[in-house]
Amino acid sequence: MVRARACTGCREYVIIKADDPENINLLKEFEAEHRGHMLITLNFDEIKGAYRKYKGSE
Repeated sequence: MVRARACTGCREYVIIKADDPENINLLKEFEAEHRGHMLITLNFDEIKGAYRKYKGSE
């Protein structure tokens, strides 16, 4: 089961990979950028196609 962290206002998400240091940094960046927004953690299948993937600061 793939889990994701999502912002319901911006309709963006990040896949959660707990054992990946780069992913952990991306999650922290995502949460900082969406501070004050409604963030949820759910199964990726629940938002697939309805939300867009968060790219981060590239």
